[in-house]
Amino acid sequence: MDHEALLAWYAGRQRPLPWRLEVSAWRTLVSELMCQQTRIETVLPYFARFMEAFPTPLALAEAPTERVLELWSGLGYYSRARNLQRAAQAVVAAGGFPRTVEGLRGLPGVGPYTAGAIASIVFGVDAPLVDGNVERVLARWFAEPEPSRAWLWTRAAELVAPGRAGEWNQALMELGSLVCVPRSPRCGECPVRGDCGGAGNPEAYPRRKVKKAVPRREAVCAWVQRGDRVLLVRRPETGRLAGLWELPGLEGEGNGLDSLGNHLHSALGLRVRSARLCGTVNHTFSHLQLDTAVYVVEADGEPAVVEGGELRWVDVAGLEGVALSTLAKKTLELGGQG
Repeated sequence: MDHEALLAWYAGRQRPLPWRLEVSAWRTLVSELMCQQTRIETVLPYFARFMEAFPTPLALAEAPTERVLELWSGLGYYSRARNLQRAAQAVVAAGGFPRTVEGLRGLPGVGPYTAGAIASIVFGVDAPLVDGNVERVLARWFAEPEPSRAWLWTRAAELVAPGRAGEWNQALMELGSLVCVPRSPRCGECPVRGDCGGAGNPEAYPRRKVKKAVPRREAVCAWVQRGDRVLLVRRPETGRLAGLWELPGLEGEGNGLDSLGNHLHSALGLRVRSARLCGTVNHTFSHLQLDTAVYVVEADGEPAVVEGGELRWVDVAGLEGVALSTLAKKTLELGGQG
């Protein structure tokens, strides 16, 4: 692959992303974790808010986890936020960032790709990296229909431009993001198309994997309002959407109003007087489709603390300051309309 041609293309075409305009190990770490499985266009406003709140590892290390999750709310894959805070705490404890791939791999949530990105872009280490974009570029360049993980990292290491690994890695990623895209790649715009092995049939590389069917589950939840406040419960500290707030409810096939009433009574000490179905929220996670029926419930009794969790009454107009998942926001919006 022509290093000079690709690097020259990158110099003229790279997007002015905020973590490129001001490069640091901290900003690179935050951007890389945010961009995992998330489009850059989605990440940009989150990155700006996050860096304003936590401009240094110390600021994040000392922040309440509730605040961290609140600023991550809606970005999804919340384990990334928890790992990022743990990584910040490790960096503070060590007195700074490790400057090698091996050292960076020791940070929570940092895998070989993120370690390679920080090492090459920030510290000038001649380290390769492989993300989804780079995988596609390499598979097409070498006309490899089923590239293995080991094969990809070997090819990436062979291609690293000595002394310019940071630029080179970003150029490969940018090429995959802007030109060598999954469908209808813009081969005519590619600066290295002359020697590309997949130029005649680029979409054959890599071979598309058959997607597994995503299972579907049912859930129910309750909008319980007292005056101007609505009742929220906090999810456990482990598992999906860990530590986030939501309307009280439960998941599982066959759950309906009776199950919801029993749950509110046994878990919270509330006795349902009346309930009205508002509608159903359909939400897709990476591994699950969840259909959540939302009921407006009038109930007697003072709610008790949920076993292993917390509950709180929140002003209906003040939900912006609460760490909520996208699913929780959807159910709250529907319940508030009921």
